[in-house]
Formats: sequence, C-alpha cells, structure tokens
Amino acid sequence: MSLQSLVLALRRWPSTLKFKIVAMAVACGLLAAAATTHLVLLRTQSAIEHLLLTGASADREQTAQLLSSKIELVQGALLAAARNANPALWADPAAMQRFLAEQAALGTMFDSVQAVDRHGRVMARVDRVSGGAAADVDSVEGSGSILDLARSTDQLVVSKPRPGRHAPHIHLAIAAAADPGTAPGVILASLPLHSTGLFSSLAVRHHGDIHRDLVMDRDGILLAHTDAARILGRAGDEPGLADVFARWRDSGSPIDTAATSQVAEGHLVSVAGIPGQDWVLVRLTPQSVAMAPLASARRAAVQAAAGVGLAAAVLSGLLAWFLTRPISALRSRAEALLEGATPDDGSWPQGQGEIGDLSRAFQHVVEQARRREARIEGLVQELEAVLDHAGVGIAVSRNSRYELVSRHFCDMFRCRREEALGQLTRGFYASDAVYEEMADRARPALTLHGAFDGEAELARRDGQHFWAHLRACAVVPGDPSKGTIWIIEDVTEARAQRERLAHSAHHDALTGLPNRAAFEQTLGRATAQAAQAPFCALFIDLDRFKQVNDTGGHAAGDALLRGIAQALKGALRRSDAVARLGGDEFAVVLEGCPLDRGKAIAEKLRTAIGDYRLDWNGTVHTVGSSLGLVHVDGRYTSMSEVLQDADAACYAAKRAGRDQVAVFERAVATGGADSGPDAPLAPQVAVSTPAEA
Repeated sequence: MSLQSLVLALRRWPSTLKFKIVAMAVACGLLAAAATTHLVLLRTQSAIEHLLLTGASADREQTAQLLSSKIELVQGALLAAARNANPALWADPAAMQRFLAEQAALGTMFDSVQAVDRHGRVMARVDRVSGGAAADVDSVEGSGSILDLARSTDQLVVSKPRPGRHAPHIHLAIAAAADPGTAPGVILASLPLHSTGLFSSLAVRHHGDIHRDLVMDRDGILLAHTDAARILGRAGDEPGLADVFARWRDSGSPIDTAATSQVAEGHLVSVAGIPGQDWVLVRLTPQSVAMAPLASARRAAVQAAAGVGLAAAVLSGLLAWFLTRPISALRSRAEALLEGATPDDGSWPQGQGEIGDLSRAFQHVVEQARRREARIEGLVQELEAVLDHAGVGIAVSRNSRYELVSRHFCDMFRCRREEALGQLTRGFYASDAVYEEMADRARPALTLHGAFDGEAELARRDGQHFWAHLRACAVVPGDPSKGTIWIIEDVTEARAQRERLAHSAHHDALTGLPNRAAFEQTLGRATAQAAQAPFCALFIDLDRFKQVNDTGGHAAGDALLRGIAQALKGALRRSDAVARLGGDEFAVVLEGCPLDRGKAIAEKLRTAIGDYRLDWNGTVHTVGSSLGLVHVDGRYTSMSEVLQDADAACYAAKRAGRDQVAVFERAVATGGADSGPDAPLAPQVAVSTPAEA
C-alpha cells in the first residue's frame, strides 16, 4: 500500500461507522469505569460508617457493663452491712457506732454511712475524711423520701442526684431486714459523684483526648462528666447531644442496655443504658475526628474518580462534537428557518445516508408547517372578526393563559389586546382567594360536564373590581387542558339590585332591623334545635308610644322607633337577633341563654328603652316597655308556640302595670280530675317589677 493510499484511508476512516462504534465503545468504557468507582466508593463509605458506629456501640456496651459491675459491688457492700446489723445493735447506739466503724469496705466506698432507726433518728454515723474535712452529706431530715422508700421495700433504694455544700452526691438506703415491715432501721450511705471510683474512667481526661463521656439519669441530670463542672447539669444543654436527648426523652426515656450510635449535630453519639440502673452512658466524639479515616478514603477515591471522569468527559465531548456536526448544522438551519431569521434559500446541509434523509425530512416538515400556519392565521383572523362583533366579552384560555380575547373583553377590562394575550388568567381576578375558589368550582364542572356557569369578582387593569357572570365551555369536553372558551358579562349593577331586593325583603325599612318574616325564620331554626341548644325569646311592646305620635306626630314616632332600635342593638350581643315585628313591637332571640341570664338581659333592655330620650322640636319624648320572656327548650315544637307564649307573657306585664318583665313558665297542674302523670301543662306567668330587678 502506497503512502498516498494510506493517507486517503486514514482520511476516510473517521467517516466510517466502524470508527464511530469503536469511539463510542471507548467512551462507554471510560464512563463505566467512573460509574464503577463511584459505586464502590459509596459501598466502601457505607461499610466504614457501619464499622465506626458498630465499634462505638460495642465500646459503650463494655463500659456500661464495667460501670454496672462497680455499682453492683458498691450496692453489695452496703447490702451486706445492712443484713449483718443484728437487731441488738439497733438498741445500742454505741455498739452500732462500733459496727459501722468496723465496716472497712464502706469507709472506702462512701463518704458517710448512717444508721437510722425506724423513727427516723440517727443512731450512728461514720464519715470518711478527705483532705482534712468531712465529706458534705445531706441531713437525715432532708433524706426523708429515700428513707420512706427503703422502709417499704427489701431492695436497695438510690436517690436522685442532689447538690451539696462541697460536692454533688447521691444517697443509697437499704432496710436492715429482708422483710421491711419488721426492719428495725435503715442503713443510709452518701456517695459523692466527683470523687467516687464509680466514674473514675470517665472523670480522667488524657492529653489529646477528643471524647466527652458522661452519665445521665432518666431525668437528663448529669451524674458524671469529663468536665467536673458539668455534673448536675442538664444533658439537653450538652453541645452535640440536644437532638438525640430530645428524641430519647420524647420516646419515654428508655434505659436500653443495647448500645446505639448515630451522627447528630456534628458529633458521633454513642448511648448505652447501664444494666440494673436508671442511668445512661453517653460518649460524644466530633464527627470530623470520628470520620477522619472515612474522609481520607473519600478524598482519595474522589480524586481518582475525578481524574478518570475528566478524561472521559473530554473524550466524550470531542467525539460528540465530531459526530454531531452535521446534525447540529441541520438543527440550527431548521430553527433559524422556523423563527424566520433567514430565508428558505435551500441551503440545507447535504449528506448521504441518514443525514441526507433527515435533511429532506426537515424540509418537508417545514413546508407543511408553513401551510398549516397560513391556514391557522386565516382562521384566527376570521375568529377575531366574529369575536369583535359580539356584545359580550369572549376569551379562549389554555394552561391558565389567555390565547385569544375579543374587543369587548378588552373594553370590559380596560386593556389593549396585546396586554391580555399570553397573560395569566389569575391577573384578571380580584384576589388569589377569589381565583382559587373559582378554580375549585370550575375545574370539576369542566372535567365532568365540559361546561361551567357562575359568578365571580374580577378586576380591571386599573384595579377597579366588578362582578361578572362567567360561562365556560371546554374546547374538548372532559379535557380542559385542550383549551376553554369563556363568555364574560358585567353583572355588577344587576347583582347590586338583587342584593337590595333581598335586603328589603328581610329588613324593616324604617329601623333597618330584620322584619317579622326574617325573625320568624331565625326563631324557627332555633326552636327546631332547642332540645340540644335551649335559648330565650323576648317579646317587647312599647308603653305610651301612642302619646309620642299624638303629641309629636308620626315623624317623631318614626324617629323614636329608630332610636329604640339602635338602643336595643347596642345592649345585645353580636350573636343575639333583634327584629321589629311591626308598629311598636320588637322581638329578640337570645341564643344559648339560660333563663336567669335571659331575665338580666330583659331588664337591661327595659332600662335601655326607658333611658332613651328623643328631643323633638324642643320636647323630650320617652317611652317605657313591657317585655315577655320565654325560655325555649325541647318542649316547644313550633315557632308559633314560642310567639304565643311570649305574647302572653308580654300581655301579663302590661296588666301588671306596664314597664315590667314577665316570664312565661309551664308547670304541671295539681289537684282535680286533671291531675296525674298525663295532666296537661298549665301556663303560669311570673312578673318582675323594676324594684325586684
């Protein structure tokens, strides 16, 4: 093969499919190597973390077992002394003092050992002297609770940690007999937390030691700590332990002898319960120190993977650039043509095989798209002409944006067409809450039925709100995502007229209070629920009102009625309902009101009416009122019964001299042929005079 043929073959080789397959295989091999390195690193990290956590847990369990053994030794020595103290010693304080002094083991373990008889008196006491001063021990009186516990059980009782004058400590107590009921006394020992050998392995901190060891009880009080100043502190305040302690406390503060380790707040936290005690052993190690081997391995693996990944990325990029040059050129040409940036001059990329076929397919697609665009543009122009001549606002939305709007729509919202097209439909509603409420109503209707009809509060572009009647129809029934046609009409004035009519139909034109029809609806609903929610009803009839009309005229009477209405509203709760029934008659429903409270409110209303003064053309007009009160419960079956009894009570108040409150009460008649369990209810009226109130 000549040199010229070799050069020609080398030039043709990159364009062959074989070269492309080899190149892609090399790239895939490099990527696979990088991915494998990453997966191995993940598994290695997981294994190392597991080993670290497992090792930390095992170490805590061993230490907890060691502490448990020390505690058992201390408790065993105290138990042996208590059981060896025969009953005769409890009758001789001097003998008991000698007995305690002979217990050498107790003297080395405890700062103080006391013998307390069953009456709480200290018979003997032996104190260990450290540094020339007796260890600080609480008085027996201060240990009353632990003594009581010791007298009630045959087990050793351990007190909560408590501070002392010199050092914090705990008390241990045991009854002097296996049967606490017959025990002549209790042996009480004081164990200082700072100097005892129990936690000696925790109290000593060697140079360079990065661990913090501590022991806490079920309440989170620190019994031992690497820093002696932290003893009796709160475990929840320990840096790095707050989250773990909070979860342990929320789970019921379990004492689990099986150790657990976890990473929290930048620390490796190992926890193990001390067997036989309500104590927990904890070790805190900074995460950066505990995970140092893992971090080193991760850095080395990441550096190696980064090198391999970088090489693979460079190679893949070069290959992708080379292989996709024709396709990239074809894509750029097609995008420019579709965007109208360049004319269709036929300068499409040419090539054999797949590239040529793809180029010709693009040209065909572009030509078809142009034809469709021309047809769609014509249809849109025709549709816009139809919409602009409609007398209502019409819009087409898709994906919560307006794609087509009519001229009347723009006039209604006071915006230009270009300001509405492409805008979110949310921007045309009065608020987010209105939009969400409208969507919750319209979306199911459009999905199920393809149509919606309702009203909503919209907003013009200048911020003015108005009410609109909206009718919607899905372009594809059952699929609102294909688009929705909206027909919008401004119904602000019509809605206001409806509201005015509805208000006038249920309110008194003179006073503005609910009228008789509205009051009867309220009273009827309350009566139907009176068995579960009793209430009081009031019937009010003004006294001497005719005199106001006769002397001041009907205009004065109307003014007085308006003033009385406001006085009644001002004297009632927001939950109460007051209405004008007609003429000079008013009625009130006191929801959830017992009879005694109803009487007080009735007197308050009577006083408010009596105190009202109307100055009319130089003359002051006043009126009184007669009030009938009914307590309504499940015995009433209809609103008419309540009104009848309230009216009867009001009539009784007028007969009794007016300006009074009369209470209608139902009672069973006694005597005569009608007495018995089936006797009818006989009405009775009790009248409350102003003096009685």
